Amino acid sequence: MDIALLRTFCQLADDKNFRVASEHLHISQSALTKKMKRLEDNLNVVLFDRGRHGAELTPMGRILLPEARRLLKGFESFKRLSTFVAEGTSGHLNIGFGISSLHEAPNYIARFKQDHPNVHVSLNDYPSHILTEEMLLGNLQLGFDRLPVPSPLKAISLFSDRLAIAIHKDEMVNEDNLWASLSHINYLALSRGKNPTMNKHITSYLWEVQQRPPIAEEADDIITLLALVSARLGYTIIPASVARISQPKIRFIPLTGEHAEWSVGLSWNSNFVDPASLAFIQSVENNCSPDCDD
Repeated sequence: MDIALLRTFCQLADDKNFRVASEHLHISQSALTKKMKRLEDNLNVVLFDRGRHGAELTPMGRILLPEARRLLKGFESFKRLSTFVAEGTSGHLNIGFGISSLHEAPNYIARFKQDHPNVHVSLNDYPSHILTEEMLLGNLQLGFDRLPVPSPLKAISLFSDRLAIAIHKDEMVNEDNLWASLSHINYLALSRGKNPTMNKHITSYLWEVQQRPPIAEEADDIITLLALVSARLGYTIIPASVARISQPKIRFIPLTGEHAEWSVGLSWNSNFVDPASLAFIQSVENNCSPDCDD
């Protein structure tokens, strides 16, 4: 169905006069007559009774007019929405984040929503390897996670995180002789299967400092590790940023070394970029610290 024909039908129904309706539509009376004939032929009904006094709706025309107006209004709403989507001021964003960006990601989203209230944002937590996979598949438009990222993903570096020892505050630990003082305390590790990226990072660090603490227990997620540490069942190695959601009774000891620190940024798939995503990337670039870079 040609939407222009419905617009013509509604205008003539309002004006009840071919000359007036043609002026409102900026077309000739003959063009208006042809449009109405085409619509009536398409519908196989007569919509107007034509006479010297103008055009009156037939019973069938009166029945169809409300639905024609509804369809026309819906199309106009669709056109406005498509304009907003094309501008990046409306639409939907699926965003993933990792534990390191638990504090920063919501702040960037809040700033974006102030300027783009009609863009709906979904935010979900993913292990790093799943987040990367979902962006590569195009299921996530954006992700806050560790860098670097594989091609065709692109990223903006926003801040850095590092590994830290998380241990109960009542445990006696000498930071000047850290590993010796930890040797009598159980080591609680992050599961290799559930968190391969973080586990690999921790393993690389332990190789760097030449430490091989025996694993007393493994946990599938960082929240469980925090609970185990809180119960004084041992210590663990996790991102220092986790301290923001940790219990006060847990002490964090930042670690240093080549494999102890990494960059965290906003990444996206360059093959699946839409206007809303571009608007979000621009918002993050405008609001990140001066040392942010591509």
